[in-house]
Amino acid sequence: MSEPSYFVSFWLRKILVPVDGSENSLRALDLAVDFGMRYGSKITIIHICSDCNNTNDIQSLIEKRVNNKIEYDLKIVKINIKESSVSNEILKVINEEPYDAVIMGARGTSLNSDINIGSTALAISINAPVSVILVR
Repeated sequence: MSEPSYFVSFWLRKILVPVDGSENSLRALDLAVDFGMRYGSKITIIHICSDCNNTNDIQSLIEKRVNNKIEYDLKIVKINIKESSVSNEILKVINEEPYDAVIMGARGTSLNSDINIGSTALAISINAPVSVILVR
């Protein structure tokens, strides 16, 4: 029997994690932190907002969840909802930089709890040119 190899560390060198403050997005962040600790993945957290007045709240949620376990980059992107969407902005970021994967919550902060997967998660999983891991 041969020694275990860590192919995962090559597959997931750079991970993008969209965070909107929902519990699913924070669980996705937990998974990304675990990949960062186990495989040395570089984690970039992105928060996209139209009204970026609560960025301190998001930053404190992220810092509390990461708890100094890994180093990460945080990007806050302000958008105009009339000109773009959250999924379009995430796809732009994915296409601008060489990410290996996206880890995101299956549902965000939408009010409809009857759906299994949110529109942003669906758009990213269908259109992203990289692997997408959806966390419930």
